[in-house]
Amino acid sequence: MHEASPGNFGCSGAAWSIWRSVRRLVVVALGVALVVAAVFSGRRLLAWSTRQWAANRFDLGAFSTAQRWLAWSEWFDPRDGRTDLIRAKCLRRRYQQAAWTAALEAAKRKGAPSDLVEQEERLSRIQAGTINREEDELNSLLAAGVSPHDACTALVHGSLTRQDAKRAQMVLEAWAADEPTSPHVAYMRAVYWLWEGDRAGDPMRRTDCRRRAEEEFREALAREPRHEMARQTLADLLEEDDRLTEALPEYVALATFAPANDAGKLGVARMLRSLGRLEEARLALERLRPGTESPDGVAAEMGQIALESGDDEEARRWLSQIDMARTSDTAALKAAALAFAWAGKTTVAERLFARLDREHSTWARTQELQLRLATGLPDPKAAEELRRLTSAEANQPAFERLDEERPAVSAAELFAQHCAACHGVRGDGKGRAARHLFPKPRDFRSESFRLVGTLNRVGSLDDIALVIQRGVSGSSMRAYDFLGEQELAALAAEVLRLHRDGLREQLEEQFKKEDEEYDVAEIERIVAARTTPGKPLAVPAFGPPQAPKIARGKELYRTLGCVNCHGEDGRGTGDTPCYDERGRVCLPRDLVYDPMKGGPEPESLYRRIVLGMPGTPHPSCSNIAEDQVVDLVQFCRSLAREPKRVRTEHQRAVEASRRSYAIPPRPIESALHAVYPGSASPPTVGSRNPISE
Repeated sequence: MHEASPGNFGCSGAAWSIWRSVRRLVVVALGVALVVAAVFSGRRLLAWSTRQWAANRFDLGAFSTAQRWLAWSEWFDPRDGRTDLIRAKCLRRRYQQAAWTAALEAAKRKGAPSDLVEQEERLSRIQAGTINREEDELNSLLAAGVSPHDACTALVHGSLTRQDAKRAQMVLEAWAADEPTSPHVAYMRAVYWLWEGDRAGDPMRRTDCRRRAEEEFREALAREPRHEMARQTLADLLEEDDRLTEALPEYVALATFAPANDAGKLGVARMLRSLGRLEEARLALERLRPGTESPDGVAAEMGQIALESGDDEEARRWLSQIDMARTSDTAALKAAALAFAWAGKTTVAERLFARLDREHSTWARTQELQLRLATGLPDPKAAEELRRLTSAEANQPAFERLDEERPAVSAAELFAQHCAACHGVRGDGKGRAARHLFPKPRDFRSESFRLVGTLNRVGSLDDIALVIQRGVSGSSMRAYDFLGEQELAALAAEVLRLHRDGLREQLEEQFKKEDEEYDVAEIERIVAARTTPGKPLAVPAFGPPQAPKIARGKELYRTLGCVNCHGEDGRGTGDTPCYDERGRVCLPRDLVYDPMKGGPEPESLYRRIVLGMPGTPHPSCSNIAEDQVVDLVQFCRSLAREPKRVRTEHQRAVEASRRSYAIPPRPIESALHAVYPGSASPPTVGSRNPISE
């Protein structure tokens, strides 16, 4: 058959050209349509595939991984509401109510199947405990195809919300009988025991419940290591129980198994910071990618690291990024309050500490009400008060703008601005910050001055001013070296006045208690005698260290019994229990890695040895010859190594607690490599964990 030509049909050449052009356009259009259809169906297929991967990870408990796959599914097909529906399930299980509502509304707008939307809404009501006939609702959902895992999880949560422990137990037992190896069953049993522990009035009962919860969490993780909620809640439990060396590897595992969950990496940084490994913690945060976690978490941690490192200016820069009006992070509030207090902005610090006090009071009252309701007896008033305290409205803190400080003029104003936040307005050591600090701030009214330089061991104005100027290493007492000489002298005079006032009050109370008469003049004479410094101790000149002197000093170190507290190697590992004048644990100084409280200079060490440290177990050695003290100073200084150890508030408190109860330390391994392969190893000295040693 011959191809048609213009001659065959009697058409002109121009008409034939047009016909061929039209034919090509039709072919091209059909090709484009086929390609578009293929791409469109391909994207839908990819969206379906990634959604299935997300559902699979959700069933395993890997929620953040599921969220990542859902993001891909939404990118392939942004109009499919079933993606938002799975996202809503993840958010419901995490109790993120506002985000759950938004995801469910998005699913409805995009035309998600109405029966699936209805199932999700019903599960949410069961989980919230707002349905009375849960069994009927549960059976209806199971008949409609809802997985037993999802339905039982919602029912257990709902039963606990309604304080119905018996119903929760029944559901868990039936569920475990049907799925004896399910990690979700073990996880929900752990949730149940945590709930029981929180409402237990007996401390022994609470401890036992938390132990059983820990066992169930570990069982869930043994069955499925990727179970994100089990891993995170176990890490949180260990952290709450102050078992930081055990919580650290759990946060490491969370960061490893769920890299999209920034809570794991934040937890690693928080544990490292709390254990004094500040550089590792800083590196962990610098490597933390921006993600779904609130940026306040990173800013709060960086601020606290800077604060523990002694850089309060950097701490304020980080902490100022946090919205103090909305944050519920009490650790960040405490750090901000301390940073502002150390900067002399005590008006700001006082408001922050007042906020912390309100938070603590609310928490204590909530605990009291929960224990009262745990008896099972009806108490409508307590239930209503608890509902009010735990409502969303009650947890929205009001906080005014942080105004700048006005300059202080008098000595009392200087003390209020720079010292009262920790030492209290009256100098009694009961400032708002005191309960957050270890060691506790000095009570000027009743305690002795530790760092003295006079023969009668009474602190002089120069001694007090020097401590204010230089601070006290190994404590929260910062250096106020930015103050002028007149301000330092005024502050020293105010501290001495408070000390004398306190001594005066003690004498009056003692006379009243013994029912003795006294006159004011007699008390004033006693106060003057006890607070008037003697002559300064003469300190000899120190030459360069020499081996014979160091050897003689080492022998004297043993002879005088220094080893009993400071240990043979000077590491503060002696076996003698040490307590201060108030009966508080007093840790011996680590002469190798701890910074010296009064400074590293030989003259300062000479004063500490000869005069001792009043109010502490450190004795006065005024009965030995001057050249012997010089030899002992040379030996002590020969023990010192760099870099000096920096310990956090938490770390000092835990070590003191363990010393007082003789609890054996637990070792800790470096965690940074497990989370960030290829990172630099931390120094073995300086950033080491003193608790483990």
